[in-house]
Amino acid sequence: MGPATVRDWLSGRVRSTRDTGLRRVLQELVEQLALASAEAVTLRRLSADGQRLEPVAWYHPDAEVREAIGQVVHRTTAVADSGLWRPVLREHRPVRYHIPVGGRLADAAPVQASHLERFAVRAMMGAPVLASDGGLVGCTAMLRYGFDAPFGDADEALLTQFAAWTADLLELLEVA
Repeated sequence: MGPATVRDWLSGRVRSTRDTGLRRVLQELVEQLALASAEAVTLRRLSADGQRLEPVAWYHPDAEVREAIGQVVHRTTAVADSGLWRPVLREHRPVRYHIPVGGRLADAAPVQASHLERFAVRAMMGAPVLASDGGLVGCTAMLRYGFDAPFGDADEALLTQFAAWTADLLELLEVA
């Protein structure tokens, strides 16, 4: 095996190990925010071409809801299908939604709308994850299930701080 082959092999192993470790750390951080806030949390990485939001981590203490969130984040990866998160992506600003009982959100993508109705999501909030140069790295969100109350300023401050804390790690994560 020549030096170039060894280097290529090692390069692939380093990238794979780094990304696996980063995903584990980011999953742990998402779970900690979910437990601290008593809300569901998601975290996504923007693809290099800016066309996809790749799921990185999500958490809700209920396994059925957690699995359903995973299905939604995997089915809404195209930025064009981002539905409720378009303002976060286009304007790089947090956005809040309150969904009272019987209410609907017109901008929701079909898979989002189905999840909101099935699991009685009452409030959602998204925030951009920004690199140190201000570029968009991804987005994070909190979802409130069952409890009919909007997110407030303190909730938004917590989510935007979480986005800032995780930005450097998320930026290191390679997505196709």
